[in-house]
Amino acid sequence: MLTLVFALIIIVDGVEQPDVSHWRSIYRCNEFSEAVEKGLTRPHNRWRWRNNSQVNITAYCKPVYVSDEVEILD
Repeated sequence: MLTLVFALIIIVDGVEQPDVSHWRSIYRCNEFSEAVEKGLTRPHNRWRWRNNSQVNITAYCKPVYVSDEVEILD
């Protein structure tokens, strides 16, 4: 059986990284995406980092179907 989840995709210097995490919630996945792109170290300090992204690091979430063997994070 396949389950719809959200894959966190990270690109460094134009190269998609092979390690992908799978998230049950798009909102939770996007939290990590934002933290990776902006270099956040604490969830409550977001206001300080809004315009400071890391150089050559992009992260986003995309919907994918995965099998039951894949670990899904909450």
